[in-house]
Amino acid sequence: MFNIPAWSRISNPYHYANRGRNSLLITVGESWTYGDSIGETKVREGRDDTEYRLEHIYGNIISDAMQSDWINLALPGGSNYLMLSWLRDLLKQDFKYDTITCIITLTESGRHEDRVWFDNSLTELQAVLNTMVLKTYDAIDQLQIDYPGIKFISAHNFTDSADSRPIEKTWVEVMTRQSIQNDTFILISDYIGYLNHDKKFSDVLDVIDRASARLDILDQCEYCNREDSRHPTEQGHAMWAEYLINYL
Repeated sequence: MFNIPAWSRISNPYHYANRGRNSLLITVGESWTYGDSIGETKVREGRDDTEYRLEHIYGNIISDAMQSDWINLALPGGSNYLMLSWLRDLLKQDFKYDTITCIITLTESGRHEDRVWFDNSLTELQAVLNTMVLKTYDAIDQLQIDYPGIKFISAHNFTDSADSRPIEKTWVEVMTRQSIQNDTFILISDYIGYLNHDKKFSDVLDVIDRASARLDILDQCEYCNREDSRHPTEQGHAMWAEYLINYL
């Protein structure tokens, strides 16, 4: 069903726990939702502590609390555009459940396929990123229109929201117990460099400063691993699950 990008270090982004329940939880995202760095899982090194990882990630914790079947759809390094495209393909299966809840945990804008949302008319990188975030929300809104029987919930992991459509707190805010949103929409320097490849944006240093400040916060977070995009620990997944359960 899913066309795995050539750069991916994993071959299966999909897990379905069929427990014979009447409700279904779908969790969608990238490496944070996948559970990279949980247990012995190290995607960059080709290691997956599958059973332990799936037991401790937030999707499983929430599905246990909801007593529901569970699908986890997550690609480490994946873009928001890709995760939403895959989600649309998944929902074409027309699952037969009394209730379906879909939690989408968005990542930074500007990765890979997000280029389709690149507005060449804009002269500032921050404006480009803001537009990408809003177009991501529009794609989720369209899913809600097309599938009115499904409850869609959108959130952010280590970057910020651009308006009030996602739930209030980001995953990082839940783990750090502080309000930190300041329009930080991208963190990874490779993606910043790609978006600014022709050096046309005068505000790229401001974007880099925001990214560096956010990485500093992640490095100081006791519930984050000090590698890659600072993936949450088991405790970090449990905290995010608790927040989302209370929201639900």
